[in-house]
Amino acid sequence: MSFPLGLLLIPYLLVVLLSLLLAVLNVYHLVHYGATTKTSFLFTFVFVAGLVVIAVASWLALGGINWGDSVGFSLFGGGPDSLPQF
Repeated sequence: MSFPLGLLLIPYLLVVLLSLLLAVLNVYHLVHYGATTKTSFLFTFVFVAGLVVIAVASWLALGGINWGDSVGFSLFGGGPDSLPQF
């Protein structure tokens, strides 16, 4: 049985979209309810900068993978020789 490696991006995309939604809500609440002091502006900046660092690191890590390759495996296969080689 084999499947395209790109199918693994679907759950990843769902996690990214959920994280993006929660981040937007978080920044909205930080700005709307607490952005009256320098400390709240600092924490908002640190939060957004952290999100940018995580997004860039994820982009760089996933950019070198050929997502068109197929991954094959067998549930009742022939031992260690049938495992993928890295």
